[in-house]
Amino acid sequence: MMGLILPSLVAGFGAYLLHAYATGTLYFYIHPIYVVPTMLAGVVLVVAAILAASVRADAGGPAPPSRLSVFLWAVPVAVGIFLPARPLGVSTAVQRGVEAMPLGRIEDVPEFRVDIRPETLTIKDWVKALQADPEPERIAGKPVRVVGFVYRDSRLPADWFLVARFVVQCCAVDAQPIGIPVRLTGMEIPRAGAWVVVAGAWEVASAHGERRAVIVPTAVTPTDRPEQPYLY
Repeated sequence: MMGLILPSLVAGFGAYLLHAYATGTLYFYIHPIYVVPTMLAGVVLVVAAILAASVRADAGGPAPPSRLSVFLWAVPVAVGIFLPARPLGVSTAVQRGVEAMPLGRIEDVPEFRVDIRPETLTIKDWVKALQADPEPERIAGKPVRVVGFVYRDSRLPADWFLVARFVVQCCAVDAQPIGIPVRLTGMEIPRAGAWVVVAGAWEVASAHGERRAVIVPTAVTPTDRPEQPYLY
């Protein structure tokens, strides 16, 4: 029986990957381009574990696996079983800081052509556009509609908040929180971490003596967290 411990753990890890793929929670951890290869790896692990268990049974039971190998496979299986799958949230954003920070090389910057509706752009699109041309007057008056979570930043005026998302290049480890400012005068700002739809238009305002582009919303509507909460 001891000889079957390691194959069982390997099969358990493969089954966890397949379960995460089937339920969509695999997107909480990795970029979509890696989802199918990871699912296939889960299949390989399950099949390999079954074959290894069969060989061990036919061989009459070899020596049990080392404690280290059992531990290395047991930890991810236990984490997958006992910890609920959830995406990165506002607590991680607080740790990493949220701002319109560089996204690496600026490319594919949205152009405000006649055939492109600005309100279809994401938070990432707006951040890249503002990096390419930081003059706030360029986007003043343009409509905007974005989905993100509420992030309160003490560096902003009291009636401002950031509507934010995580941008993932590879996996959750490199996830970068970015946000764009919203000015909500005369209304209560939703709780930090709440997902909202912000619809309105860009204006130019002063924050601590600096001219900045800020969304003046016509509506800030609560919404459910998207199935894929990250931007890529």
